[in-house]
Amino acid sequence: MRIVPLSPEHADQVDGIARSLPAWFGIEEGLQDLRHCAERNSGFVALQDGDVTGFVTLARPFPETWEITWMAVAPDRHRQGIGRALIDAVMREARQSGARLLHVKTLADTHPSPEYAQTRAFYRSLGFDRLIVLPDLWGPENPCLLMVRPV
Repeated sequence: MRIVPLSPEHADQVDGIARSLPAWFGIEEGLQDLRHCAERNSGFVALQDGDVTGFVTLARPFPETWEITWMAVAPDRHRQGIGRALIDAVMREARQSGARLLHVKTLADTHPSPEYAQTRAFYRSLGFDRLIVLPDLWGPENPCLLMVRPV
């Protein structure tokens, strides 16, 4: 497996991974936003034999603060260290650029989704802490949890 910078040529495979995970990426508007991020934003992809097996897209709202905007690993590649390797690449680049904080938004603990419980556990295992619930950001049916960690 190699972790390389995300480029527009990866957009189709990134879109394919997201569409293969409807429990996480089941809203078409979100999928279109992800496609836009994959074509224009920074991030990384995990490659195995030339195929994208995972991705992370990033925003940099401030020089000292980076945001994970989208992240996923192909369903047949879960629990193989790909997500951790992607976050490690983000952390290295963030440190080199002088960033001090990395954050991610996900569904809050009050949402019943077992898939998002796994997502929160993944981020917690990588040192992210819960900061605040933003109940109206995505609407009352999708309460947003902001998680943060130092770089």
